[in-house]
Parts: sequence; structure tokens; C-alpha cells
Amino acid sequence: MTTIANSVWLATALLHRSNPHAVDFSVGEIMEKTTREGLVDGFRPGLQVHVSKHCVANKSPNSERHRMLFETTRGRRRLFRNGDPFHVDRKQGKVRPEKRDLPPDYQPLVDWYDSVYSKQTLPPAAALISETESGSETAFVSSAGAFVIPGHLRKELGIGEGTRLSIYRERDRLVLRPVTDELIRSLRGRYQGTPSLVEDREREHRVEKDRLTR
Repeated sequence: MTTIANSVWLATALLHRSNPHAVDFSVGEIMEKTTREGLVDGFRPGLQVHVSKHCVANKSPNSERHRMLFETTRGRRRLFRNGDPFHVDRKQGKVRPEKRDLPPDYQPLVDWYDSVYSKQTLPPAAALISETESGSETAFVSSAGAFVIPGHLRKELGIGEGTRLSIYRERDRLVLRPVTDELIRSLRGRYQGTPSLVEDREREHRVEKDRLTR
């Protein structure tokens, strides 16, 4: 029996091989494929967390630091490719299994990954956001319109799950600004008489305060 991480990689690779035009797969699809192929013993404990987090390159690591999967958008995964952004603490993480660690029937998938999949460019449904500016990083937009903000930028800017982002166009650029208390203070009074981020944020504070005092 191979490890859970290797089993998750195998299941995802098999899904890619049988669905060559699919960009990604849901967490549920990968888990189902893993169990259907008999790669784990029934619903083995730890399977879901491996698909959801442990094997995912662009998520913060805890006990595991693999880079086998890539989160394209919430709840969806594909195999990691060379060049994909990843959390800095996963730099030494395993990208794929070693052949010797897999059952013989599955070992050709490693050759397919090395010679075909890992060298593919992103499909037409994905768009390159940034590539030329000094200090910029690369992000890819999924078919659902989602993309991943690099982890160190989220940390530096205080962006977490549920953080509101102000999005606007500046000539040929798309600008994202986290709606933080600092931004609210800088905008205070600037848009008097019209709906503003300040009003929205203060309204949220009032609703939350009322809820907590009930």
C-alpha cells in the first residue's frame, strides 16, 4: 500500500489522463478516484486533508510540505507543474512520487508526468496576469475567474479568508487593494454624499456589534 500522498497524486494523474481537456477536478472527484482505484484502504483517515491541504503547493503547510497538487480555485485541484507559484515553506516539498514507491502498473504515470504534463503550458481558458514588471509574480486565472494571490503578499498585506478586496482598473492594469482599517481611514470623508467603502465597513461593524450584544 502506497502512502496517502502518493495515492492522491496517482488518482489525480489518472483523472488527467482520462480527461485530457479538463483543467482541474473537485476535491470530491479526486477522493472518489483514490478510493475507486483501491489506492487507499476504504475511506482511509487523512485522505480528505491530504487532498484539501497537505498535498497542495499554494497552501500554507503544517505537518506535510508536498507540492503535488495546485489549487486553481476553492475546492478544485490539478497536478502541480514546474513554474506554478507555491508557499515558500514548501520549497523542498515532493512534487511527484518516486517510481520505486509505486505499484508497477502505475509507474508509467511518472514518465508521463515528467515528459508530458509538467511541460505543458496552461490551457487557453487560463490567462497570464503578470509577467514582465520588475518584482512581479505570475498568477493564472482559472475558467471560473479565480486566481491565487502569493502567500507572502497575503501575509504582508493582511489578506485572509473573507478579506474584502477593492478591485478597479487603472489604464491597462487591474488593481487590487485589501479593504483594511488603514484604507478606510484614508478614504474617510473623501466621498461624502455617496455610498463608500467607509460606510460599508462601519455598517458591518455596527451589525456585528449588535449581534454580539444580543
